[in-house]
Amino acid sequence: MRTKKQLRYGAGLLVGLRLGVGTILGAPEYDQNIEKAFPANSGGRLIVQADQGSIEINSDVADTVRVRVLRHVKGGSQAQADELFTHHDVTFTQDRNSVSVIGRSKKDRFRFGGFRQPNLQVRYAVSIPRRFDVDLKTAGGDIRLSELEGAAVARTSSGTIDLGRISGRIESINSGGDILVTHAGGDLVAHTSGGSIKVQTARGKVEASNSGGDIRVDEADKDVVASTSSGSIALQTVRGRAEARNSGGDIRIETAGGDVTAQTSSGSIDLGQCKGERVNAKNSGGAIRFGEIAGDVVAQTSSGPIQIAKVKGIAQVRNSGGQIRIGEAGSSVVAETSSGSIEITTVTGNLEAKNSGGDVRIDEAAGETVARTSSGSIVIRLARGKVDAKNSGGKIEVNEARDVVLAHTSSGPIIVGLGAQPKADSHLQVSGGDIKVTLPRSIALDLDAESSGGKVITAVPVTMTVSGEHKPGGLRGKINGGGPMLSLRASSGDIRLNESAALPNHGR
Repeated sequence: MRTKKQLRYGAGLLVGLRLGVGTILGAPEYDQNIEKAFPANSGGRLIVQADQGSIEINSDVADTVRVRVLRHVKGGSQAQADELFTHHDVTFTQDRNSVSVIGRSKKDRFRFGGFRQPNLQVRYAVSIPRRFDVDLKTAGGDIRLSELEGAAVARTSSGTIDLGRISGRIESINSGGDILVTHAGGDLVAHTSGGSIKVQTARGKVEASNSGGDIRVDEADKDVVASTSSGSIALQTVRGRAEARNSGGDIRIETAGGDVTAQTSSGSIDLGQCKGERVNAKNSGGAIRFGEIAGDVVAQTSSGPIQIAKVKGIAQVRNSGGQIRIGEAGSSVVAETSSGSIEITTVTGNLEAKNSGGDVRIDEAAGETVARTSSGSIVIRLARGKVDAKNSGGKIEVNEARDVVLAHTSSGPIIVGLGAQPKADSHLQVSGGDIKVTLPRSIALDLDAESSGGKVITAVPVTMTVSGEHKPGGLRGKINGGGPMLSLRASSGDIRLNESAALPNHGR
């Protein structure tokens, strides 16, 4: 059954009319309210479309939809108020288990005697069964819904959208205010052009976009996609994939169960823990900081530091203007920066570290290591694999090398401690500094050492392979019967060979 009734209330047909005297400046106040009730079963639908006013929904009744349209005018005369009420049309429609309420004003403003008529204020207060769907739209006011076992669509041009515990899908669109969601039982779409978006819990996917404010999601069981043009994005616990894009502010994600994509033009990117296969972070003007990453990492920033506490997968890190610091890397690492230092605690796989203007410091590298810098120093405490190090303006130091070392610098010393028998030839060359090499007693090498402007001094026994007088600037021979070549070249400065106590007993 379909019934439709359009109500137009003027001075002669008033429902709930009240005339009072206001306390502020003695302004009179006028009320004209409309009340309607419709029988409805659970599982129905409520539609409210208003060109102005707030909408408040309570799910506290059974088998009934009760609608109250509260209309208020402050100031002006009785005639002015009556005309405002008359030109505000409210239409009620029931089609089976669906109830529609549509409110429209024919005119926006009136003038009487040269004075502007006061505005009409409208509020829609509706009570519905708890298991119901709602579709709410107002052109200017708040939308509030406390609890619902159903789906909710809420749209406003200004004001706040405040949704409590909603079991179904939520679509909330706001052109100029906040969106607040306590609990979304299904998927959630939230968009606002101004104000903030705050979500406490969401059981479905979350899609949140903001043209000018913050986005915060405390807990989401599935994927979250969040974007804003300014303000911050804060995601506390995301059990699915997290995608955050910000044109002008911070991004913070505490925990993500899936892959993470984070991009901002300014501000910082902070990620606590990611259990997904991949993290991709790009920052045009700020820091990137990661806690524990279970998969691969790609991180890039134009300024500010990049810091990673632990990454189990492959790490590719590039910085155009700041420091790179990695604690524990479970696979290969590529780290590049134009300024600042590169500091890495441990690398299980291969390492490529390139710096255009700062130090490279590595505590322990299990695979092959390639290190480059144009200024500053290269320092490696323990290298289990091959080392290839080049420096245009500073020292190279490898405290303990378990394999081949290739080192070249234009200035500064080269200091290498061989901790195991190398598998192939090693070459150390410096243009403006000393070379110092420490060798275990039992190591077997062929030695070729030469300094153009300094001396070769050895505390290691060397069997000469070239007859004749030993020259201070050159030494060729065999150590413990010979083996892979150790080539040492210095343009100025001395070359010194010292002996360590024994080959250290360290596992690879």
